[in-house]
This record gives sequence, C-alpha cells and structure tokens, in this order.
Amino acid sequence: MGKPSRRSVLVSLGTAVAGFAGCSDATTSPTNSGPSDTTTPTQTTAVTPTRSETETTMPAETIPKTGQPGDVEAFDEVLPSFLEEWGIPGATVAVMEREQLVFTRGYGTVGPDSDEPVRPAAPFRVGSLSKPITAVATLDLVGKGKLSLDDRAFEIRSDLLPAEGPADPRVEEITVRQLLTHTAGWDRETLGFDPVFAPIEVAKAQGTAPPASAETTIEFALNRELGYDPGTDFQYANFGYCVLGRVIEGVTGEDYESHVRETILEPLGAGDVAIGATRKTNLRAEEVRYLSHTTVESPFPGEGEVPRPYGAGVLGEALDANGGWVGSAPDLLRFVRGIDGLGGVPDVLDAETREQMLARPDVSHWDGGDQYYGLGWFVDRSGAGTMLWHNGSLPGSYAFLAHDRTKSRTLLALFNGRSPDQLFGQFNAAAQRTLLRATRNVDTWPSRDRFENV
Repeated sequence: MGKPSRRSVLVSLGTAVAGFAGCSDATTSPTNSGPSDTTTPTQTTAVTPTRSETETTMPAETIPKTGQPGDVEAFDEVLPSFLEEWGIPGATVAVMEREQLVFTRGYGTVGPDSDEPVRPAAPFRVGSLSKPITAVATLDLVGKGKLSLDDRAFEIRSDLLPAEGPADPRVEEITVRQLLTHTAGWDRETLGFDPVFAPIEVAKAQGTAPPASAETTIEFALNRELGYDPGTDFQYANFGYCVLGRVIEGVTGEDYESHVRETILEPLGAGDVAIGATRKTNLRAEEVRYLSHTTVESPFPGEGEVPRPYGAGVLGEALDANGGWVGSAPDLLRFVRGIDGLGGVPDVLDAETREQMLARPDVSHWDGGDQYYGLGWFVDRSGAGTMLWHNGSLPGSYAFLAHDRTKSRTLLALFNGRSPDQLFGQFNAAAQRTLLRATRNVDTWPSRDRFENV
C-alpha cells in the first residue's frame, strides 16, 4: 500500500478529512479490499445508500435530540440529515476541551426497531477504538518496568505456540512493539481472511466447537505463513491486537478485561466501559441496538441465522483487545483525559512513555512521512501540532475519535449503524468530514464541564 497523500489525512479538527482504518469486516473500500483496510481516498463519489428492509429512516426534522441544547448548534445542523441520508438510527457526539466536557448530544433512536431517543451517555460498541485502550494498557506495563517494547511476544506466551513450532519460524521474533504498530508480519492476503471475524471457519479448521476463542484463533494463524518479515512493513491487522491481549494476560496473570478495567479505566472514572456481548439478548439494558443490512449464521451452534451485528464476530472471544469494548462517549473521553499530558486529571502514562506512543515506527512504509501509525494510534504531525486519531467499525456500528494535542480538544462520535459494505469507504469519509466540519463551525466553545451531569 502506498504512502497516504498529505491532502487526504487529518491535519486538525477544522479540516476536511478522508477515511481512516478501523476494526471492521466490511469487504470493500475505495482503495483496498477486505476488512480493516487503511483507506485514505482524496475524493469520494456521491452514492445513494442502498436501504435495507431492516432499516427505519426518520425525516431529519423529526429525528429526536437529547442533552442540553442552546449555545452549540453546529452538530444539530448536520447530524439529523446525515442520519437520514445513510439510514442510521442514532448517534452520540461529544467534545472535550482542556479536560472539560463542553458538548454532548444524542441524535436519533437507540435502535432500528425503537422510538426511544438516544441519550448522550448511552453505551455503544466502539470497534477499533479498543486498540488505543489496549495500547495504553500495554504501555502502562512498559512504564512500570513489567514489559519491554522489544520483548518477544511468544516468549511471554510460549504456551500459545504449537508443540511442533509455528509454521513460520519468524513468528518467534515478533515483538510487542511490532504488534502495537501493525508491523508484525500478518496480512489478510496471506491468511486469506481476517480470522477474528471468522469464528465458525476458524473453529472448524482447528477441530473445536464454535465460536473460536482468542487462543484458538491464534493457534489457527500460527499454522500459516507470515506475509512479510516482522518489522519491515505496515499492514493493519486486527489479529495482532488479539495477540496483545494475551500478552497482557501473560505478564499480569489476570484476565485482559479485568486488568484493563482495574488499572486503566476505573482510575480514570471510566469503569463502566466493558467488553461487550455478541447476542442481542445479552446486550446491556442501556446499550443501543444495532442496524443490520443482512443476516449471517450464528457462531453459536443451533441458533440459525441472526442479524449480522449479532453474529459476524464474537465479542469477548476473538474480539476483545482488538475491537470488543463497549462504552459511552463521556466515558471514552474520560479515558483520553488520562493520556493527554495536561495534568488536570492524573495521567496513567508518564511523559516519556507518552512520547514513545507518538513516535514514528522505523519502517520504510512511513519513511519521510509526518502521518503514520504509532503505538495504538494514527498520528499526524503535518500541521503545527500533533493529532491522534482512530476510528472503529463493526457490523451495525461506527466510531470516530480525533484528539488535537495542540488545542487540547477531542471530538468523539458513536453511531449504531453504518452503510452497507459496498459503500463503507464513502460512508467512512463522509462521517468524518461531516463531524470535523461541524467542529470547525464552532467559533468558541463554552466554558463549562458536563462530565458530572451525563
């Protein structure tokens, strides 16, 4: 994949932007095929979204809004029409400036089969926004001297290696740093598909009952060749973060979710963020419901066909460290407060470790570039300051976060729907462009903090 054009990458919270990568099983994008591709198109073509029989679309003027209205109107002016255009039930948007929650709003409904309005603090699946959480948990262990970025992952978790050794001996050289930076050697061309989104196929290949666990998924991948020498290229791979979750467990002796919640999220006031559930009947009572365009075979034997958001990937199994977290916009911004270096809220990472998180990896893919994937974040240094960003996408949900370190401002939006796969590249770019233009259109953000009132 070629280096992204400077024109196509986010420079600040006030610029137009094209598409970024995320945890997804969308099958197409403007420049690449397959789930979770990094896409940086410089243009998008206007496309009329294909409506599914399961969609319910409200006219923009009737879409409900929740939260405190008044002095920030920019999002009210664009989000209802965006939801109508793409047939998405609902969304929440939140903006934090200098660690204060200055804006939060809910738009639309909690699901395609409901008239209940979305509240600003409703939990959503966040897809690949899970990766920054996993990266920070990993770097916390580095800062505490319990782990090194250059430690070999499968020395820490040698129990995951096949008894006869991996199919590709280069696997044993993969480091924690390479897992964090998507430079570990895995690519979907070599594997044939993204194994974290194939719980039935992986289980069948390994001779186990579905859905495939994280450990079974790793066993499957270690029986196959790498796509390139570790540390020599960048290929966005959900699977590498699946391995990182197991590394965290190996170092701490604790379950991944429990460790991350106890050491990172709860100290930051974000203890309600948790690994989600796959089945619709197992979602939290307050969690939104997700838009489906099609059905798939349930990964749980005997359950037949289910709406795709409730069967395409199994949250809590192969989807945890790479894409399994569920949380509200305010709670996710509380997490960002803990790594912003401002000092109002005590940071979970020290200054040296934060700078490691933002460093450009030493691979030719990023040579000479000021936009790259660091340790768990896309980083943009092309403007006057530094921007961290990521998106996340699962069937039926979409998330986007952009943190401007220079302005100490963070934008976060969560949606309980996305486009059909064939339109995902256009949707991805349009969502980010809409959100960032609305942010740009706010001249002055109010001086207030709503964290205690959501």
